[in-house]
Amino acid sequence: MRSTADENDSTRSVDIPVPNLAPADRDQMFALYESYYEAVDRKGFERDLAEKDAAVIIRHERKIIGFSTYLVRPQTVGGETVHYLFSGDTVLHPARWGDPVLLRSFFRAAGAAKAEVGGRLFWFSIIGGHRTFRILPNFFCDFVPAIDGPVSARLQTIRDAIATARYGRHFEPSTGLIDFGPSQGHLRDQWADVEQTALRNRFAAFFLRANPSYFRGVELACLAEFEIGNLKRYAAASFAEGLKDGR
Repeated sequence: MRSTADENDSTRSVDIPVPNLAPADRDQMFALYESYYEAVDRKGFERDLAEKDAAVIIRHERKIIGFSTYLVRPQTVGGETVHYLFSGDTVLHPARWGDPVLLRSFFRAAGAAKAEVGGRLFWFSIIGGHRTFRILPNFFCDFVPAIDGPVSARLQTIRDAIATARYGRHFEPSTGLIDFGPSQGHLRDQWADVEQTALRNRFAAFFLRANPSYFRGVELACLAEFEIGNLKRYAAASFAEGLKDGR
């Protein structure tokens, strides 16, 4: 378990193995998640949580105000074995949107995971909202789907291998979309707001073009490598902290 205090207030982040989550933590996490997502239930939430290795928990005055769950797994692609960090259910109270507290903790956790696996580590994510998608252009240099410039064929091959292994027929490589049919969870209308944001933000506009059916739970499969040279802004610093602490 790793814990970090925010310099500005009583907010703390902690990285907790899933088996160590207290029942009260699980109750708070689901209550927070359900308040922002539709088509979710406690059974599905617990099933998703059980697959994950750990959760990054953000507390303010002992109350959970945000979290992200994740797992790390190997994937063989063309004879090479790489590892990917797959982030699952993620939510942060709107009062803290724009605050880097959850992202910094996430990148520290990724750095520690990179130290543990030793080799290449990628962030594999399936994204149903424009705010999460904007992490890619804001904090990574190269990623797929690419917004500017040529698409990295290697990144796309790795993404497709992981997505196919995890989701099979639900994944369509030509679009990068994962369609489960009935929604397995999507943002409530008042929190999605991608159409309005797309009018003033080109990254949100790209997400809307890439995943026009986000509103019924369709997810966009994305991939980026966790590597200092591929990270921007405070992501690189936080990742380096986790990398150092994990060794």
